[in-house]
Amino acid sequence: MRVVVVDPDSANGRFLRFVLTDAGHDAVITHNAAGAFTNIIGIETDAVLMEADLPDLNGFDLCKELRGYRYNGPLMFLTHNIDTRDKIKALNYGADDYLVKPFDPLELLARLDTIARRFRQADYQGLGTVLKVKQAELSIGELTYRVHGREPELLTPTEMRMLECLMRNAQITISRDTLIERTWGFNFEGDTNRVDQYIRRLRKKIEVDPHCPEFLHTVRGMGYVFRAPDTRVPTLEMPTLTDFKVAEASEESRKLRYG
Repeated sequence: MRVVVVDPDSANGRFLRFVLTDAGHDAVITHNAAGAFTNIIGIETDAVLMEADLPDLNGFDLCKELRGYRYNGPLMFLTHNIDTRDKIKALNYGADDYLVKPFDPLELLARLDTIARRFRQADYQGLGTVLKVKQAELSIGELTYRVHGREPELLTPTEMRMLECLMRNAQITISRDTLIERTWGFNFEGDTNRVDQYIRRLRKKIEVDPHCPEFLHTVRGMGYVFRAPDTRVPTLEMPTLTDFKVAEASEESRKLRYG
C-alpha cells in the first residue's frame, strides 16, 4: 500500500518509514499539512497516518479538509495526545483509528491492515454489487474485474471508480473531465494526464494486449469508451419448410414450362 505519513518530527518519520517499508508498504513522509495535501489530493493513496500537532494546521482540521477533498481511504492518528476528548474529536472529524505514542509497531501494522481490509470489502457496495457488459464483469464489493475464461484482476479503489464510470456508460464516450469528476471529485486540481496514466494501468490489467485493446478504447479528441467485443459465434442458417416448398414449386413450374 502507498501510505502517507504526516509527522513534524523527522525521527518519527524515519522510524515509521522503516516499519512500513519492512512490512512491504510504500511510505511517503511529509512534515506538515501543506505536504500532506501535495502528496494525497489527486494521487492514489491507500492510507494516511498523521500527528495531531502540526506546524501549519491543526491535525483535526487537516483530517476534516482531506475528507472534504474526497480522500475516502483509511486515516489514523498517531499522537502523544492521550485526552479522550481528542480521540472523540478525531473520530468525529473523519479518522478511522487513534493510536497513542509510544506504540508497538506490530500493533500499528495490525490496525492498519484491519482498516484497509475493511475499506476494500466495503468500498462501493452501496452502489450495487456487480456490473456486467457482455462477457466483462466488474465486482464492486470485491474490487475485481473478470472476463469469462480469464483469471480475475484485483483493482485499486481509484481504478475501480474510473472503470465503474466507463462500464456504467458502456458504448458512450466519456470525456477526461467527466472521468476526473467521477474518480477524484470536483475539487481535483491535478493534470488531466492523470486520466491517461490510469487508463494505461487499467489496460495492463484487463486487456490481453494493452497496445491493441478489446475493451478500453480511445476516442481521439473526446475521451474514452468501454466497448466489449461481440463474442457470439456465427451460426449457419438452416433452410425452413417454407424454403423447401418454394423450391419444389419452382421446380414444378420449370417442368411444366419446358416439358
